[in-house]
Amino acid sequence: MKIKHSFLILFCSIVFSCFSQTNRKENTINFKIKGTGSPVVVFESGLGENLEGWKQVQDSISKITTTISYDRLGLGKSSTTEKARTIDNLVTELNSFLEDNKIKEPYILVGHSLGGFIVRKFQNSYPEKVKGLVLVDPSHEKLMESILATKSKEEAEMMTNGMNGFYANQPIAIQNEFKELPNMQKELKTIDFPKDIPITLLASYQVPPPFKPEDVKIKKELFNNWIEDRPKAKLISTVKSGHYIHYSEPTIVINAVIEMIKNVKNK
Repeated sequence: MKIKHSFLILFCSIVFSCFSQTNRKENTINFKIKGTGSPVVVFESGLGENLEGWKQVQDSISKITTTISYDRLGLGKSSTTEKARTIDNLVTELNSFLEDNKIKEPYILVGHSLGGFIVRKFQNSYPEKVKGLVLVDPSHEKLMESILATKSKEEAEMMTNGMNGFYANQPIAIQNEFKELPNMQKELKTIDFPKDIPITLLASYQVPPPFKPEDVKIKKELFNNWIEDRPKAKLISTVKSGHYIHYSEPTIVINAVIEMIKNVKNK
């Protein structure tokens, strides 16, 4: 049972990522703005994570331009919310937050894990505002189903039921985001990976036990399909870091964002 439990925690972390949160009663969004200049770099966290995960990267990037990190409603020090955590609501809330605080575009969006869904949907909804994307080991809308399809019926059921059970014991805000994942995946399948803006895809190809090389091979194929025939997109991979590249190898993320800023400024 201990092995299965560890497997499920690792699986959910690699596919979506998860952290704890603290709710607040007031209807506010907790955020940190640091630095000056344009374009504005906006950091979007993974499932259930708070803004502190970006501290090292944000501190570095803020030396050259304006940076924003924030806690989505229900997470970190932001207020609770009764609204469903649909991808549309998450994107609308981000846009309203930026507008309400007079944080002017152009934006470079940096999304980790589930945050990759959010920044891609935001770019699709507000293409005129976004000049570049940096995706940090982002969730892929077909990854989980593709991995499960290679497993036996028993393995697939164990993984699915285990993940559902794991998230059922998480704080309500994390549960609410997790419940929307099937709908998010469905929505993202209808959105083409952008072709007309620069994108840097940072991928972890580490094979942590109990994962198998064939599972990572699926991930590689899906990520390669994203950047195929997209000359403005590039992929940088690592096997030294797991899912949290911005923790283990922050320099990779920092350099990717700096390069994106230069790219956008030179346009």
